[in-house]
Order: sequence, then C-alpha cells, then structure tokens
Amino acid sequence: MKKIGAIGVAMSLVSMLAVSGCGNDTSNGTNNTNDAAPSSTTSQVNAEEEGGLQWDAAANDYVMEPEIASGEQPLKIWVETEAYGKALVEAFKVKHPQVNVEYEVVAKVESVERMSLDGEAGKGADVFMANYDKLAQAIDNATAAPIGQYEQSLKERVPDTFIEVVSKDDQMYGVPISTESIALFYNKTLLKELTGSDKPASTWEEVVALADQYNDSSANRWTIRFLAGQLYYAYPVLSSLGWHLYEDNDLDKPNFNSESLTKGLEYYKSLRSIWDVNSADATWDSIENEFVKGQTPYVITGPWVFKDFDKAAADKKFEYGVTVLPKAASGDAAASLTGISVAVVSGYSKYPAAARVFANFIASDEGAAALYQSTGAIPALKSDQIQGVEGINGNEHIAGIIAQSENADLTPQIPEYLYTSGNALIVNVWDNLMTVSEAQQKAEQEYANLKALGQ
Repeated sequence: MKKIGAIGVAMSLVSMLAVSGCGNDTSNGTNNTNDAAPSSTTSQVNAEEEGGLQWDAAANDYVMEPEIASGEQPLKIWVETEAYGKALVEAFKVKHPQVNVEYEVVAKVESVERMSLDGEAGKGADVFMANYDKLAQAIDNATAAPIGQYEQSLKERVPDTFIEVVSKDDQMYGVPISTESIALFYNKTLLKELTGSDKPASTWEEVVALADQYNDSSANRWTIRFLAGQLYYAYPVLSSLGWHLYEDNDLDKPNFNSESLTKGLEYYKSLRSIWDVNSADATWDSIENEFVKGQTPYVITGPWVFKDFDKAAADKKFEYGVTVLPKAASGDAAASLTGISVAVVSGYSKYPAAARVFANFIASDEGAAALYQSTGAIPALKSDQIQGVEGINGNEHIAGIIAQSENADLTPQIPEYLYTSGNALIVNVWDNLMTVSEAQQKAEQEYANLKALGQ
C-alpha cells in the first residue's frame, strides 16, 4: 500500500513563531469570565522554554499566552459549519472556561487561499480547517506552523497513515480531524441465511462464488452493487492489484499506461459478470435504495448512508455491518482514496501556544465527540482510540470505516481532470466500449490534454 507524506517547504518552529498575527474580523463566539479554576497558563512550575514557547510538562500542554488564558483577547478559529463551531467552542470551554474562542464559518476548500491573504493582513484565524491535500500549499505559503510537542501524543491516537500525510521533515504541520472513506457494507442477516455465516467476504473471489448462486438478473437481484463507472469506486480493486496514483508524486504522471493498471483493469472488467449493468445504470438509487430493502448482501458506499441504513435495518428487521473492502485473492489489501480534514495552526498567529493547545484539543475525546455529535463526521482516530469518544463507543459501523481509512492511499493533490479522464477510462472498460489497452491510451492522452488546459 502506498502512503504519500505531505509536501512543501519545511519551516523551522522558531521562524514560524516569529511572524505576526490575527486581527479582529467579525465572528461568532463565547466569552466566559466566571471565576473558575485558572488555565495552565498560571501553572508554570514545570514549564520549559521551547522555540519561544513554554511547555508545561506536568500538564502536558503549552502554556497559553496570558491575554488568551484570561479571556482578554479572543482565540479565533475557522470551521466549516455553524453547528461544529458551537459544539467545539462549548467543549473547549469546559476545560478552559476563561478562554474566549470566536469561530467563523469558512469552507475548507477556501481556507488556505484565504489565510494566505487574511493572515498576512492581520485578519486571519489562529487555527483553521483544511483538506489534507491543501496542506502542501499552506506550508509553501507560510500559513501552516508545526504542531510542536503534541506530536508524540497525537501519534498515539491518530493512524500512522494520517500522521504521515500531514508531516514534512519529521514535523507535523496539521492535526487530522475527520476522515471519510467508502467501505464494504453487508447484510449480516441475509448472509447468514444464504451461507450459514454472517461473516463478510474478504476477497472478490468469495463475492463471485456467492453471486454464482444468488444473482438473478431477471429479478434485479444482485449480490453486490457499487458505482461501477467511477474511478473512486474502481480504485480499491486496481490498488489491490498494484496500481497506485502518482507513485512519484508527479502530477504529470497518473500512470495510466502502467502494466499494473492493465492487470487491474482486466480483473475489474471480469467483475461485470456479477454486477451486469451498464455504468449509467449503476446509480445511487440502484445501490443504496436496494440495500435498504434487505435483499442485497453487499454494497460499496460510505458513511453518509448510516442514517438511512439504520432506519431500514430497524424497519426490515435485519442487521448490517461495515468492513474493509474486498481484495483480489492474488493481491494486496484494497486501498481507497480517503478524504481527511485537518486543523492547521496559522503561521501568522500572535498566539502560537494557545493555537496549538486548541488544535491538539480538537483531536481529543472531547473534541472528537463535538465533531461527531454536531456533524456526524467520523473522527480521524485509531480504531481503539475512537471507542473512547462519547456517542461512538461500541459503534462497529464507524470502526469499519476507520479500518478501511487506515488502508488509504493519500495523494498530495488530486486535480479535477484526474477524475474526468479516470472516470472515462473506467466507463470504457466496464461498458466494453474499448479494449483495456485502447482505454488506457485514450485516458493518458486525455489527461495530458486537460492538464495542459488547466481543467
């Protein structure tokens, strides 16, 4: 499995702390000035100097700047939703009641570009959220600062795959916050009826064996359903057989002409025998709406279906599970293209210690609970660590998504034209419009053309 680390120009901790900070843009927030116990700022007996910051070894925290710890000045954060902002601020206030945190809703896809302007102008956030594949840009334009001494504790809580993608030159520049991946959803009750066991298949060969008995195209009965015409869904099959995107971190080389992709596409094409529909007919309705009827053993989808599947399972009296995607029997574990949101400490923050305290808090049990309870998003924690999060404890469905996320291929950047040419490649193979070789050649040329046009 390929795991690609974050890219960009590394900056030393000292230089990142020296830059100037945030201004006073209008935000939502909270200001609690009651006489609760003081924050760790006043507990400096065990504090050590590190890069201009004070680290309290006893508290295992940075010592926040006095004006932040007292509530005199606000700590500013950018989040993507109002609900998450409120939940996160309230959770942080429980631990640090005197700290005034203000949040502003800023889309993750816009945050890095906006910080490069607002941060320099003194109007940015101290901590902002971004997609992991934007982190390289944040490092390059000096808007991302190293996490510092929280690295070790974060490595104990966050999957290695995620740590690697936010690291550069042995320093972490982001805190993985949430993850999203497709996985294998399976009807335990139906499988038990069909096979005598509710254990899911681990290989495609096992799925094929069941399909030989269960499939009935005239009755629209299929053993497995998935979006067959999309690279995102085909990728786990292709990666299992050795093909990975941008293995050299070179966006000029998607590797559409590689022999490993040829092998993977031939195998993928053979799966048409068990899900024999044209790609245009493999729609959300034909996949998820059929699974909720209780007559489809397997579907490949993502955590956005939990609410609908939970209701259907209760109504139709079946139990379902979530697990890692099947691999080819002769291949490796199936890697998926996983999305990760990260919290970034601004290199422009006037309060680098407090900003790091807050960023680290987001990955705590309390911060993760605020995320899950407000948005339903899955915290980017290890399978064993996520079980300590309120509302998630014992949730096997989320554990299944996390398990697949840990098999992720994380690329530094996926341009939109990759999916344009990649989806066309998959459709041409699945619908038998071209030979595998012809489809690969066409995809390679189309990718080059679209890249040249910047599309």
